[in-house]
Amino acid sequence: MQTKKIIYQLIALLLILFTSCSKSSNNSTGKLLLISFDGFRYDYLSKTETPNFDRFISIGVMAESLIPVVPTKTFPNHYSIVTGLYPENSGLVGNTMYDPEWDEWYRISDREAVANGDWYQGEPIWNTAERQGLTTGTMFWIGSEAEINGMRPTYWKKFDAGMNNRARIDTVVSWFVKQENPIDFGTLYFGMVDSQGHQHGPASDSLVVAVQEADQLLGYLVHKLQQKQLWDKMNVLIVSDHGMTELSADKIITLDSLVNMDDIQRYILEPVTMIQPDSGKVEQVYQQLKRSELHYTVYRKEELPERYHLKNHSRVMDIIMLADIPYTILKSEHKESFINNLPQGTHGYDNINKDMHGIFAARGPSFTAGNTVSPFELVHLYELMAHLLELEPAPNEGSLDSIKTLLK
Repeated sequence: MQTKKIIYQLIALLLILFTSCSKSSNNSTGKLLLISFDGFRYDYLSKTETPNFDRFISIGVMAESLIPVVPTKTFPNHYSIVTGLYPENSGLVGNTMYDPEWDEWYRISDREAVANGDWYQGEPIWNTAERQGLTTGTMFWIGSEAEINGMRPTYWKKFDAGMNNRARIDTVVSWFVKQENPIDFGTLYFGMVDSQGHQHGPASDSLVVAVQEADQLLGYLVHKLQQKQLWDKMNVLIVSDHGMTELSADKIITLDSLVNMDDIQRYILEPVTMIQPDSGKVEQVYQQLKRSELHYTVYRKEELPERYHLKNHSRVMDIIMLADIPYTILKSEHKESFINNLPQGTHGYDNINKDMHGIFAARGPSFTAGNTVSPFELVHLYELMAHLLELEPAPNEGSLDSIKTLLK
């Protein structure tokens, strides 16, 4: 009996080794690259000549738009892309958030918080891949600086806005062709389109220049992949996390003119404004906001519509104000500065607004060519990536069936 048990154990071990080797071999011709152009609105390609995007799309597939999660902010959406989870389950309910259990704040400028894996829930695609024998490398993707559930990508970079964009491409391409332990999955991130949209607005010449730069970077990337004989073997996804809208001096909501700020413990002023009143003051503050409800909608946390996928997390405060696009919620003391700095753009509004939608395009051996599909939610991308990498996905809220028309 003992001899037979040992034989069974050896057979099981050989099967595991064979499966691992087989998957690595299969994936050697099915590498995947995920690229984010932050803040690239769905219609930006119509603003200027974009020959490299045009060529990419002509041999691939694109969506009419990519629908972000709410709030339509950078951190929640980038993390939802790689986990397939809505914010109430990913843990990232905003770029800025407060955890009442820990009595701690998360801010995108707080590098210690950003690198703390306790803030991130779910399983990002790089962990799914690494756990199943693949090798991954991430260039500045949200969450990849943190050790999540005890894991990281094999290769990753701490965010450095000053790193040259072509150097980012060179680094990731080098990871794909390493002699030892090359990556099967990689990410790239570029922020210039979002930055120019914020600083000068989506109708500005500066935004057009940023779109042209994005097109040039795509051309450079394709050239580098062709040089390394990767282009024909690789699936490439181009996404953005959200869109952008232009702000206006006559579309301002001043919070302190609506409620007594002394009754509020903490707040986050964004298009999706979160308010935590003092103990016993929730209903009073809610009713004050409800009576003045104009160009915004106010909710008690538990009354948030299901489609926002926000209300079931402790990091969401007790009262939520959703500004109508393109209204800005701020305090009176900041109004003059805001007006003096126009034109500007922002995002964060309800994802029902088309201006908040991003882009999606893909090409490679797994995708149809010359096909345009209807808008879809970005939470489905985790399932898509797991399928392309031949992985068993972790629990998520996406659906491959929702986007199967992308595939051959």
